[in-house]
Amino acid sequence: MQATPTPFRHALLSRLHEMRPRMSGIGLALLTSIWLLAAFNISFWTRCYDLMQANPAFFALFVIAIWALTVFYLLILGNRWLIKPFLIANIFIAAAASYFHETLGIIVDREMIQNTLNTTANEAGALVTPEFLGYMAALAVLPSLLILAVRVTHRPLLRSCLWHVGALIVTGGLFLAIAFSNYQYYSFALKQSRGVRGILHPIGPVRSVGKYVEMIRATRAMEFQPVALNAHNGPVKTRSGKPTLMVLVVGETLRNANWGLSGYARDTTPELRKRDVVNLAGVRACGTSTSVSIPCMFSNLTREEFSYAAARSRENLLDVLARAGYDIEWWDANTGDMGVAERVPYTNYNHATDPEYCVNGECNDGILTRHLSEILPEIHHDTVIVMHQIGNHGPAYFERYPPDFARFLPECRDPMVANCSRESVINAYDNAVAYTDRQLSRIIDLLDARPDLDTSLVYVSDHGESLGESGLYLHAAPYWIAPSEQTTVPMVLWMSAAFRKDMRVRQEGGDGWT
Repeated sequence: MQATPTPFRHALLSRLHEMRPRMSGIGLALLTSIWLLAAFNISFWTRCYDLMQANPAFFALFVIAIWALTVFYLLILGNRWLIKPFLIANIFIAAAASYFHETLGIIVDREMIQNTLNTTANEAGALVTPEFLGYMAALAVLPSLLILAVRVTHRPLLRSCLWHVGALIVTGGLFLAIAFSNYQYYSFALKQSRGVRGILHPIGPVRSVGKYVEMIRATRAMEFQPVALNAHNGPVKTRSGKPTLMVLVVGETLRNANWGLSGYARDTTPELRKRDVVNLAGVRACGTSTSVSIPCMFSNLTREEFSYAAARSRENLLDVLARAGYDIEWWDANTGDMGVAERVPYTNYNHATDPEYCVNGECNDGILTRHLSEILPEIHHDTVIVMHQIGNHGPAYFERYPPDFARFLPECRDPMVANCSRESVINAYDNAVAYTDRQLSRIIDLLDARPDLDTSLVYVSDHGESLGESGLYLHAAPYWIAPSEQTTVPMVLWMSAAFRKDMRVRQEGGDGWT
């Protein structure tokens, strides 16, 4: 039986309810805007001040204009029924975006939204550190509780609408008046620091979500286009008579700067060095994230021509190879094929339970190599196998190789790499590079043991990684500001003796193949 509240308890609760602060929705939006701009936009204000410090008056007007814009944004989407949930949602958006920008240099643009939606639970979990939770608790949860404690007062509906529209006119007019009265100055100043708009939190991330939604809408509206309808094997391949097996290994987050074959001070590729491979140093990635690079590299589009919509609305390399008569398979140890393998057999090994290669629901690339060894005797037809590695996916580089494989010590074993020394971060990263070297070498040995097939291997990483240079970590920086560490990747080619003979590939001067 539920106890009936005593008069004293009822009076106490009523008194506490009456003691809650009262405020209009407009007033609550005004205070929230100040918190958003003060707590979560340190980098934004710093960069803007650096651009405008020669004109303090213009910078002061700029601050007022951005405040007016933020209030306008909060009011235009936050009505009397949704004001609290909307304000709280924006606090959490701004807090999360601010944390990752201040600690890792990440800008939440459209591509980052796309990456986030493709991220696995394990990858996301690596970023949810105690530091992140503490930051969110102090700067997002507590202010949200204060908002919940406020009693929002409401005028009659008509008067409330008039006040709301009036506030929109005042804040919108104030922003436009300042912006257009000094448009040339502000436009020129902001163009000197591309990307600064993206770190205005929460407006920047919300705007990126809108761009992502528009990208998906545009993709669905485009007509699907076939590519290379007359694809077929050439005369050299036809005369050889042997089945061809190519293993195309798509690496993850491996940058050329740490690739031993490309001249890195450490020998992170000792096993490939012993094999007859062609190293193509300094290849430029099509993007700085998997969701861009993979669709781009399998399409017939250049980086300048590429768009997500254009790539998804046409056939890709795998479709062309299948039309030419090849059996195609995509094996994934990563976050997926990004739509490239929609029309070919696809197997995901990322959630296998093999204790030799898998820990906590995530597997390293050894599981792909072992599967190749198991099915290799069964291949007697022209085949292309795409292996999508987990490679050097951060920030938990130490999870990409077995613990006993660590060669470079001390290694960073904290997913929040900013907590580690830069030396230990690089050590963990290089250990993962060396493990890729091990797997590629084992694949080559397996292929070389099949002289009855024309076998070859192509390896290329999807994009690179920042390891603390200029305060940046991880990847997915907008391409126009991305450092070479994120855009320059290694590429390796190996061909069996049978492949070189049957395909009439010849070596020139001991330096390469033609």
